Amino acid sequence: MQPEQTPKLNTPATGYENRRIISGQKFHVLHQEMDIDATVDTVWNEVAGNFVNSGEIAASINTSRCLSGDLTSGLGAERFLDFDFQGTRVQAKERIVEYRDCGDNREFTYDVYESKGSPLTVKVYSTWIVRKSDDGKTYLGTAFIFRANIAFLTGIIGQQLAKSGSLRTGLLAYKHYLETGEKRLDSAKLNERYPAD
Repeated sequence: MQPEQTPKLNTPATGYENRRIISGQKFHVLHQEMDIDATVDTVWNEVAGNFVNSGEIAASINTSRCLSGDLTSGLGAERFLDFDFQGTRVQAKERIVEYRDCGDNREFTYDVYESKGSPLTVKVYSTWIVRKSDDGKTYLGTAFIFRANIAFLTGIIGQQLAKSGSLRTGLLAYKHYLETGEKRLDSAKLNERYPAD
C-alpha cells in the first residue's frame, strides 16, 4: 500500500483522517482509540508483536495462524483469521504492508488481501496505532480503511460499521487483557464493563 497522503497521528483534540487516497482511489476511514494503563512498549509488543496470534485475545476470532513461516511480526508478516462479524463467519488473509516501530508513536498497516464470507466485496486495510500522549497516557487506536466495489455502498457500510461498535469492541479486548490479564471476554461483557461515554 502506498498512500498518496501521509496519515496524521491522532490526538484526542484533533481526531484522525476520515479519507485516505490509495493508488488513486478514495477510501473511507473509521477510527477509534482508547487509553490503556500500560506502557507503549507493552501495548506494542502485544498488538504488533503477537500479530499472527490475535485469536488468543479476541473472543470473536475463532482461529488465527501464521501464513509467513518464521516471519511472525513486522513488514511482510501474514496471518489467516476465521472470525464472527455481526452474525457472519468471515475468513481472511492479511499481510503487514507498513510498519513503524520506533519512538512513542508507532503504527502498522495490514492489507486484507483475500477474504470470503462477507456478502459485499469491500477492499480493506487496517492501521493500528500505539502512541504516548502529551499527558503521558498510552493510547491504542485502530483505523479501518475501506472501499466497496460499488462506490455508493461505501458510505452505507461505514454507517453500519460505526453503529455496530466493532472497532470499539476490538480495542476493548486488548484494553481488558492488558489491564487485567483476562483473555477472550465476549463483546457483551466488555461493553457492560466499559460502558460508552
